[in-house]
Amino acid sequence: MFVMREGIRSARRFMGAPAWADYIISRVSNATTDVELDDYIRSNTNAIFHAVGTAGMSPRGARYGVVDPDLRVKGVVSLRVVDASVLPVVPAGHTQAATYVFAERGADLIKGVW
Repeated sequence: MFVMREGIRSARRFMGAPAWADYIISRVSNATTDVELDDYIRSNTNAIFHAVGTAGMSPRGARYGVVDPDLRVKGVVSLRVVDASVLPVVPAGHTQAATYVFAERGADLIKGVW
């Protein structure tokens, strides 16, 4: 939230330069305090494109992360996550290719225990 709030403030400073005076018709929001900006951000943003990492993979034995390298949910028996949510970082390319890789690997892991 801090980064988005500071991004708005930075954009306002930039657009406040005299060079932009003839181009700015009005402000999008009059929010100025942290609380007002947080409310504005929460009300006017959403997740789009290809969200990943909400159930991030981490090394076996690590205290962080949701799934281990075998896509098993840590601390849960017989549950795996096999989708883009396990990607620990956003890939440089389209998420579809990485998701296919995890899906194929997940299918192999699941078939291996049947």
